[in-house]
Amino acid sequence: MDILMYLIAGLLAGIATGLVGLSAATIIAPLFATFLGIPVYQAIGIALASDVFASANSARIYYVNKNINIKKSILFAIVVISFTIIGSYFSKDMNPYNLNSIINGIVIFLGIRFIVYPVKSRSAGKRGKFILTQTIFWGMVIGLINGYFGSGGGLSILAVLTMLLGYGLKEAIGTSVLIMTFTAFVGAATHIAIGGTIWIALLITSVGAFIGAQVASKYANRISEVKLNRVIGSFLIIYGICLVVSFFIQN
Repeated sequence: MDILMYLIAGLLAGIATGLVGLSAATIIAPLFATFLGIPVYQAIGIALASDVFASANSARIYYVNKNINIKKSILFAIVVISFTIIGSYFSKDMNPYNLNSIINGIVIFLGIRFIVYPVKSRSAGKRGKFILTQTIFWGMVIGLINGYFGSGGGLSILAVLTMLLGYGLKEAIGTSVLIMTFTAFVGAATHIAIGGTIWIALLITSVGAFIGAQVASKYANRISEVKLNRVIGSFLIIYGICLVVSFFIQN
């Protein structure tokens, strides 16, 4: 039964990554910790390792479809990755679900945002000191949350790229999953080195995430941005509501 759960969790997480740019770890870590009783720190490490495979495969497909633009967000990426290391280290002594209710609310808000105010393609890379300051600030915040919660930062990175740096939706997702590949790798390496891992869970979940990301990424690159906005918005609203309900049931 555990092996089946590993595979299903990996597939669902990979689909979320390829389609929405959502971190695979956001789905895998809570499932493993809550339903399989895996220690939280180990669950986050396994989830982040799976995220590496899902994000890397998604990034490859978005790159083939010319939907990645890392040049305009290189500073942001560096800050996020650097602070992911710090967050990963400190999370070993903390409860990684303290801010669950806040994060769940953000997921729903972003879902409504993509439906009501869809992201449209436009020139990426705004200029100005204020934008630069915000980029660095949010990079630090997202990096710390990545390492602490094992979230990978997919939605947060996507929000910054679209709302702050002016990316079009597909380009934002592609760039987001590329950045997540590195943040997930750094976070996974730190968690596994400090807390160890369950290798069979890591292997099966990673395979599932890779396959799920393959299917979802190809679909996302074929449909129009109008439809993709609606798909992402609907997915995030449903997912956010499920997280909120699950949070209150557990508490």
